[in-house]
Amino acid sequence: MKEEISKYLEQNRTDEFKDMLFSIIDKKQYKDSDVYKRAGIDRKTFSKIRCGKHYIPRKNNIIKLCLSLSLDIDETNELLKSAGYQLSTNDDSDLIIRYFIQKNIFDLDLINRYLYALKGTVL
Repeated sequence: MKEEISKYLEQNRTDEFKDMLFSIIDKKQYKDSDVYKRAGIDRKTFSKIRCGKHYIPRKNNIIKLCLSLSLDIDETNELLKSAGYQLSTNDDSDLIIRYFIQKNIFDLDLINRYLYALKGTVL
């Protein structure tokens, strides 16, 4: 059974969050500094992501990274999933974020204004 489980893990494991994030950044040919500045994430936190072996940032920071990379809804869900998160379909804040992404609107300030007006929260 141990061999079966090992084989199952090998066949079903997806990329880790860090690997997926930096693969996207490289594919889009962005500089790290441009990504974390657009996301409103400090350099120290971004460095933890880059250098930490298994560091997973908070969901809101991953969403901000998705917005700064202009990821579509499927790409956003994949990146969130790689970190153990998802955009919920029964949470108003997540639905608002999903709405903007589906409309290809990635302006963090605009999204935060709507989140604050409707929910009293921001990313």
